[in-house]
Amino acid sequence: MRVSDVQHVRDVPDAALRLFEEVMVASVGAHGRFLVALSGGSTPLPTYRTLAERPDLPWQHTWVFWGDERFVAQDDPDSNAGAAFAAFLDAVPVPRSQLFPWPHLDTPEASAEAYARAVESALGEHGAFDLTFLGLGADGHTASLFPGTGAALRTGATLVVRPEGERVRLSLGTRLLNRSRTVAFLVQGEGKRAALESTLTGEGDVDRYPARAIRAQERLVVLTDLDGVA
Repeated sequence: MRVSDVQHVRDVPDAALRLFEEVMVASVGAHGRFLVALSGGSTPLPTYRTLAERPDLPWQHTWVFWGDERFVAQDDPDSNAGAAFAAFLDAVPVPRSQLFPWPHLDTPEASAEAYARAVESALGEHGAFDLTFLGLGADGHTASLFPGTGAALRTGATLVVRPEGERVRLSLGTRLLNRSRTVAFLVQGEGKRAALESTLTGEGDVDRYPARAIRAQERLVVLTDLDGVA
């Protein structure tokens, strides 16, 4: 992780909204489309709900992906994609063919392989996500790259991850996550302080703090309400 910008903000979802709009408009202006990889969890949900109130944005030129997902159907309450559709995607005019939720196939492995093909086809050989939102768990995980699983060290485009005590996860690997022009970590709440400090200040040991494996092609931003973290 080579952070170019740690922003201390009062309202992480609001800062995320402003960054989303900024990158969206700039990307459409620069190359005609905006490719975004969304994160799950509760932190970005207020951002997503506000986006539902912005039909004026260039949704027709937007492609939406997800950094990770639980191995569940989209109508499962734990589905990251399901939460995003309910919060805003059902309310904005993104063409359905430009939405890429993880498929729920017979096995996690089949789902991961199918998603790798879909994402790489959409990006093209030299394409990249314009913006990737990522969270940070109190244990140091990001997307579904959990510590102690070796996920952050694996080279696959997509991964099946089986963290102890958790549902089976599907995740983009660092190979695809790092194909992002701008990466934004959304880190909110005192319970994330130790993980963020260790992620930002530590060296090596990416299996313990997987977020350290994340890079951005242009800009890696941390939006946090935690004072005193540099």
